[in-house]
Amino acid sequence: MLMKKIIPAILYLCIVPSALSGETSDLVTGTITVKDSFVDSRIMKFPATVETYDKKQIEESVNAATPAQTLKYLPSIQVRERSIGDRNGIISSRTIGSISSAQSMLYADGVLLSNLLGNSFSYPPRWGMVNPEEIQRISMMYGPFSSLYAGNSMGGVINIETRMPERLEAHAGVQSFIQNFKLYGTDQTKIGNREFFSIGNKVNDFSFWASMNRLENTAQPLDFSVANLSSTAPGTAPRVTGVYQDKGISNQARVIFGATAIDTSIQTNAKFKGQYEFLNQSKLTYTIGLWDLDSRQNVQSYIKDDDGNSIYGGYVNFNNNRYTPRMNPAQAEAFHVMQSLDFKSNDKGFFNWQMTLSDYDYSRDLSNRSNLEETSNANPSLTNPYITKTGQITDLSGTGWTVFDSRVTLRPKDHTIDLGYHLDYYHLRQTVNVSNDWMGSQKGAFTSLSSGNTKTHAVYVQDKWQISPEWALTLGGRQEHYEAYDGVNQNTTLARYEDRSRNTFSPKVSLSFEPEPAWGFRAAFGKAYRFPTVTELFQQLTVSNTIVTNNPNLKPEEIYSSEITAERRFANGLARASLFREDRYDALISQTNVSPVPPLTNSTSYVQNVDHVRIHGIELATELKNVMIPKLDVVANATLIDSEILKNDAAPSYINKKVPRIPRQLYKAVASYRVSEDFTMSLAARYSGRQFIQLDNSDINPETYQGASRFLFVDAKANYKFKDRWTASLGVDNIFNDQAYVSHPLSQRTGYAQIKFDY
Repeated sequence: MLMKKIIPAILYLCIVPSALSGETSDLVTGTITVKDSFVDSRIMKFPATVETYDKKQIEESVNAATPAQTLKYLPSIQVRERSIGDRNGIISSRTIGSISSAQSMLYADGVLLSNLLGNSFSYPPRWGMVNPEEIQRISMMYGPFSSLYAGNSMGGVINIETRMPERLEAHAGVQSFIQNFKLYGTDQTKIGNREFFSIGNKVNDFSFWASMNRLENTAQPLDFSVANLSSTAPGTAPRVTGVYQDKGISNQARVIFGATAIDTSIQTNAKFKGQYEFLNQSKLTYTIGLWDLDSRQNVQSYIKDDDGNSIYGGYVNFNNNRYTPRMNPAQAEAFHVMQSLDFKSNDKGFFNWQMTLSDYDYSRDLSNRSNLEETSNANPSLTNPYITKTGQITDLSGTGWTVFDSRVTLRPKDHTIDLGYHLDYYHLRQTVNVSNDWMGSQKGAFTSLSSGNTKTHAVYVQDKWQISPEWALTLGGRQEHYEAYDGVNQNTTLARYEDRSRNTFSPKVSLSFEPEPAWGFRAAFGKAYRFPTVTELFQQLTVSNTIVTNNPNLKPEEIYSSEITAERRFANGLARASLFREDRYDALISQTNVSPVPPLTNSTSYVQNVDHVRIHGIELATELKNVMIPKLDVVANATLIDSEILKNDAAPSYINKKVPRIPRQLYKAVASYRVSEDFTMSLAARYSGRQFIQLDNSDINPETYQGASRFLFVDAKANYKFKDRWTASLGVDNIFNDQAYVSHPLSQRTGYAQIKFDY
């Protein structure tokens, strides 16, 4: 019943907004702008759709402990942040799924934060380099329609804009969050906390900003030890009790032995940014960011033997059949360093320029996991992973990337011309060793090695021509040279892969038309190439009981994207409708196959080229101020998506299947009410529709662990400035405690409390 009421209301707000009078705002920059009594146009400004959430909206309506959470109400956007502080926070949009990390781009003040070393859950953007409090606005440009960006922009480009201080200012705060999580044999209440501090000042022509952020949290179990029903004779395996049973994603009967990946982590990030302004209005900015991680992933066994001992591994007897539960705890420690140097002029005159150099270094990065002995059933204590110290250590230290961008902007009459050069260099350095003490990070014998590099040179041009006040044409092109080289894998044998290179050209075109101030229309087309990442080509890895294999022969994805947009503007807001389509050839899609032979639960994850997939749909969005009553603001959007695999010569049975991890519907609405200057309240809803996890769409039972369920989350937040410079916030995400999954269980009802001081 709740869904039947909420979805029509969102669609109504998206399509039929009220044209009430009121204060107007530029939805991109956040500044107050009136154009012939209508909100200023976004159609002429950009070659494609851009949506923005600014600092005021974030503070009033978003329970944000991480910067990833600030995107949750933007149209078509979901971030795979399964728990607060999750390091697998992948951005998904209207054409890309929730583990496609290399198919969107995230920038902060022009510095690339996307981790394009890989295209999986293991390579999320480096969210830890930004604090929620320093965000002035966060904008999303949908699709690969600008030649300024690489083909990784196929899903969109997100720009986080921060600011430099004009005077002495300081900010500090503490935040706590609490979640009670119940599933199978787990019933836990965990309290996390975050502390943050920043200070900045401007002295003559020099300004600086320094910040520190510490986040500590224990997540709900992100995985479970499960197995399909077995018919194997138990032999001498000990009998166990405490097993849970349910149906898996293919509606198969299965058993659950315990909870795994219960992550307790402390993440600390520090950042310093210094900027010097020269007399000619050019600015030189240096930024350094440090991110430190200390993580422990514990396990919880549900099963016990006849003597009451908890069992974590080995062979066990349940209902006179043999199973092999595996509950391997793990830990991780990391110290990453990001540096950037940005030199630019931006006086909006005839000639401007910008040069940005950034480097991201895995200075230290260790992931350790325990091993379990399968033959130790005579002494169950030996299967306790906290007693059995043998394990495996994966070391990614020395991995990282360097990016250089330079651009000049010319503004002859009626034109804005951008000319640029881009260089990126990504390097993978991974070694795996056995360990006699995984908790002590003691490396033993060598197990395997994966190493390799990719490099891309690009030159581009883009010309925005204002043909007349009503018409604007943007033309662009991007020429790229891609190299993959020095690829090596070694375990029992050494494999060296042949160097490869590719030259591509990507044209772009966008035509805008505004017949009158109230209306705007735009048609855009873009071609792009998304090259295989260094880890897709060269990395072999075992994560828990999943074997990740590489493919050095992958082809680049070839993308054809188009969009038609109509925008209706009012005095107090606007409404937008966009039709979009993406045809992707040689699509790079990750697939995981689970062993079908009980009692084995090993799985293999690999990337393959799928010949042709098509994704198309409609996106509706509105943003209105003073709706019905003064001081009530509403943001609402809806996305309807259809995806299909049109050709797959490697697996013809997959033809006509849906593309994994792209939901059919997304609906969002946020209502914010300013009770007074000191008191604001908001209520929000997010709905995600049916999607598939498996490439063959065999997951017919989505409402369970390892499936991708529908979900409806309702959130609320209140802010009260109770004293000069002091603000308190209370909020709840997922008020109705909807149990949802995107392969892993998502957070259940979570409460937030925060106190902040601003000087």
